[in-house]
Amino acid sequence: MKILVISHTYITQINRDKWKIFAQDYPDISLTVAFPRSWPGSLYHHHAENLEKEQLKNCKFVALKAFGAGNEVRYGYYPSGLMSIMRNFKPDIIHVEQGDNALSLFQSIIFAKLFCRKAKLSFFTWVNWQHKFSLKYRMFWGWIEKFNRFFTHGAIAGNQDAQKILAEKGFVKTTTVCPQLGINLKTFKPAQVEHHRHRYIGYIGRIVEEKGVMLLAQAFHSLYSLFPDWRLIFIGSGPFEKQLIDYVITHKLIDVVEFRDPITHDKVPNALSFIDILVLPSYDTNHWKEQFGHVLIEAMACKVPVIASSAGEIPNVVAQAGLIFEQKNEKSLTSYLHTLMSDAQLRNQLGEKGYQRVKNHYSHQAIAKTTHDFWQSL
Repeated sequence: MKILVISHTYITQINRDKWKIFAQDYPDISLTVAFPRSWPGSLYHHHAENLEKEQLKNCKFVALKAFGAGNEVRYGYYPSGLMSIMRNFKPDIIHVEQGDNALSLFQSIIFAKLFCRKAKLSFFTWVNWQHKFSLKYRMFWGWIEKFNRFFTHGAIAGNQDAQKILAEKGFVKTTTVCPQLGINLKTFKPAQVEHHRHRYIGYIGRIVEEKGVMLLAQAFHSLYSLFPDWRLIFIGSGPFEKQLIDYVITHKLIDVVEFRDPITHDKVPNALSFIDILVLPSYDTNHWKEQFGHVLIEAMACKVPVIASSAGEIPNVVAQAGLIFEQKNEKSLTSYLHTLMSDAQLRNQLGEKGYQRVKNHYSHQAIAKTTHDFWQSL
């Protein structure tokens, strides 16, 4: 079976590990993974480099010239590159990881009709809330969205709500729930030794209000005098950073709360090596819900216990392997923090539970099996 995967996600080297492991586990499948040559992200501008060093016998990575890079819905590929792959590779399945309204999925359907008419088409979507689109959007992109769903044969939903929304849209074809990216357990692994003076509660991600960062600062403010050896660290940046820093200064927490610059994905394992509790206190808004919370499974893979809110997909990700508090509930978050800060044995127990959950459900190997089974069903 020959599979063509299309997604900007794989311009990042660490994300390509997913397909390398898939190729090793399923040597009878031939993979071609295509992505743009460059992608401007919110923090970093990514470039596809040194791909020749990563090619495997049954897994090829191809960087294509693209337009509109930076917008997941509206970007697309210059026709010659994508058409050449389809014409020469003749995939049995074309899988586009950009959502049901993506222009790149629309392109892929058109080119498949021309060059590999027998290919099955599938897509991936994270979207777990109902958008309120403008009339202008609905007249053009709404039509593309319906076209894409009509001519595809199945979908992978990144969370349970996304699967439900597809069903509500009338998509009754084959679907499964599986996150886009899993964990490389050789990269994300428990720290071997403790090498820091203080205990750390950590947050890694965008510093935006809906991520609940102020709630975390407030909860820590209630506890820091009881735990003089503990510190709170925020790793990331965003538009809410100034308000958060002002709160820390106003409440005289400057000596116990630390801010660090955002880090690339490959630096996250090192950051987790000195974090004792990871917290993700997100809350739902009218325009956004936590689609997965990937940093949670990264922490769990490193045996770092997690505390997270009930927002979006988080409870399904963590299950019984961490502590879940009601979103926006400062009292509940404070209570859970106090419990874990007081109990090293419980931290170790949750760390082990988290590791086992990631190994069984969110490792690259587990993601590969779910993806393989889905493609076989097509």
